[in-house]
Amino acid sequence: MACYGKSLVIGLLMLFLLANFAFAETTCEKKDCEITIKLKIAFQGANNTYINNAENEIESVWNGPGGHRTTGDCKCKMTFEVETTTAADCKNNPPAGYHCIMVTDFFKPDGTYDNPPRNQPNIQGAKIYMGYMYGVSTGNGGNSEKGWWSDLMSRPVNANQPQGEHYNDFAHEAGHMMGLEDGDGGIMSRTAGNNSDPTQANIDEIANDICGANACPKRCCCGNGKVDGGNVNEGCDPMAEPTGCGRGQACCPVCCNCFGPTCIPANGEYSSQEDCQSACGEGSGCYYNYPTGCWDCIKQTVAVEETCYDSENIRGNLECDHIVASLPEQGEGFYDGHLSAAPVIGGLFANERIQIETEEGDSAAITTRDGEVESYSDSFVGAEPTVMINTDQETIGLVASGEMSVQQALSQGWITIEGVGLVDGFRFGAYHFMFDVYNFFSPVPEFEAPEEERELPEEYRMYMEELNRAEPAPSDPEPADIGELPDEGYFGGEYYPEME
Repeated sequence: MACYGKSLVIGLLMLFLLANFAFAETTCEKKDCEITIKLKIAFQGANNTYINNAENEIESVWNGPGGHRTTGDCKCKMTFEVETTTAADCKNNPPAGYHCIMVTDFFKPDGTYDNPPRNQPNIQGAKIYMGYMYGVSTGNGGNSEKGWWSDLMSRPVNANQPQGEHYNDFAHEAGHMMGLEDGDGGIMSRTAGNNSDPTQANIDEIANDICGANACPKRCCCGNGKVDGGNVNEGCDPMAEPTGCGRGQACCPVCCNCFGPTCIPANGEYSSQEDCQSACGEGSGCYYNYPTGCWDCIKQTVAVEETCYDSENIRGNLECDHIVASLPEQGEGFYDGHLSAAPVIGGLFANERIQIETEEGDSAAITTRDGEVESYSDSFVGAEPTVMINTDQETIGLVASGEMSVQQALSQGWITIEGVGLVDGFRFGAYHFMFDVYNFFSPVPEFEAPEEERELPEEYRMYMEELNRAEPAPSDPEPADIGELPDEGYFGGEYYPEME
């Protein structure tokens, strides 16, 4: 079964928006429930080693030890990427679409300060900067920012230990490119030592400033391991224990609502991976279709690239297409595919008016003629049923999905059948006796409905477990007061010579 994500109209709109942001310096790409912040930086006067060090530090610090951050109540995955190039003249001819950084030595050969930096060495407590930006970037594809960085950016904390801890000046200045200001805590308040990592508040502010409100929508909570109520309004969660669904139901990993049966197989669809693999021919593959809950036999393996088969791409990107059929519609399939083929009694229903009643209070009226369904509706009009079938929605779903046979349901009392009136009552009573004899000599294994839904593919569970394990970035216990000198001699890219 082919599957698709958002509509073509939305796809074209995104292409239009991306085209308009093609010259943006700091951009936010939101794909489903994953966010990518991209910084485009041009360097004037820097060699490749300097540029590579800056790129690696920015990505390493902002992505953290796990290679990504999370943001929002639904823990959307957030990664930071840096794209670099070189420039000849940042002041007069900066390349379009890039923050442009002029790089010079901090000291002239004679030991005096180069020009820049901005400094006031004759004023007590004055700050001499290792590097700085001329402003703070805001908005997705917003204003270009220029800056000056020296060769002392990200120097060792201890000059005698060049392989030891370094100041993360590049990462700090990148924060300005993403809308953060000095004193915002974490990396924006100190660039080395304790509490110098990006804080969760930093991450969330970037998402809000660069990506806009609702960067991580509520639908992305599905799979976070808890059933979220309130305005999220989930009915279950496939990673929660228990999931929140009843016996014989499944928790959809796309919409986090219970549905049942798990899969109603159609052409090329199977209830389990094992059934699919045994029936799927050479050159084909079996792939789990997340919206339908079926395993699809795909003849063209390119189909695995489609959204509904991608465990890392389903949150927030698909509409569920679970079969939500009325009981009369389910009853038609129940008769055609299962009841009519039941041993001994199947042929008994070839010419009947069948009334199906469920414990949930639903009903269906099915008229058959010569073994075919002639009509189906909620009730009979102008006629009485000839046979009553009593069951529940769960049993109908289990039989329709092929998990339970009619023989099993009858022998275990999950389905009861009674003729209406004296004649039909006697007729069906006789067939009940014949069925019991048949079932005695040809018994079927007792069926037990699973307490929980079928296992989801391992790649989905591995991906969600990794995402759910991600710890939020640390908080800043004591936000620095930017108006006061810190204990360290180095603060947010600024150097205090009198404190050495």
